[in-house]
Amino acid sequence: MSRRLSIKPLVAAFAVFMTVGAAGYSNSASAAPTPSYTQAATANLRTLSRDDTVLLLVDHQIGLFTGVRDIPVAELKHNVVALAKAARALGIPVVVTATMPDGMWGPTIPELREALPGVPVISRTVINAWDDPNVQAAIKKTGRKQILIAGTSLEVCATLPALSAKADGYDARVVLDASGTFSEAKRTAGIERLARADIPLTDYATAAVEMLKDNSDPQAGAVYGALDIPFATLVGQLKAAKSGK
Repeated sequence: MSRRLSIKPLVAAFAVFMTVGAAGYSNSASAAPTPSYTQAATANLRTLSRDDTVLLLVDHQIGLFTGVRDIPVAELKHNVVALAKAARALGIPVVVTATMPDGMWGPTIPELREALPGVPVISRTVINAWDDPNVQAAIKKTGRKQILIAGTSLEVCATLPALSAKADGYDARVVLDASGTFSEAKRTAGIERLARADIPLTDYATAAVEMLKDNSDPQAGAVYGALDIPFATLVGQLKAAKSGK
């Protein structure tokens, strides 16, 4: 005579399994962290302050400019010189450094030197400007924690000191259109690396007006004049023509 298989033990086991499983799922769900901004993302929400920013210009040298291909050289010159002039108008300290200016890459472009009278060019041999003790000392002397960086090339001269400065606790930003490089691949590599490190990119004009903050500021005219934004200059000329001035 065959024995009939009772399903009651199976039903009971299944009920226990479902109870334990549901409880386990509920516990794991409740233990999941609530999504929130990371510290880096929150830091990127801070705007630049003219009272806490220092501008670092790295390797805007004649020899390196001859190899720039991702932005017209004339435009790059215009942007970095305009940024330097706007920084001076805002009272932002400027640190300039060059790699072996008496040899390998030649001197800093003359337009930038003329825009920064009295600002020395710190000569160095190390690739990463942040590794040079004189560059670090000049930045630390300002007592400022936000560092605006532009360099030629973007993926080396701007990106490497930005990474190192951030690792040392500074709020580093890179000025894309005041930096140049030698191919689209290098530009893409630099931007990708900065993005993965949560280092913000900005442009020369945005950085300046971000620090200006208010168009009623007494320095607004000097800042906009320094920036020499083509469309803004044209608008001013049109307004002057209409007013007969």
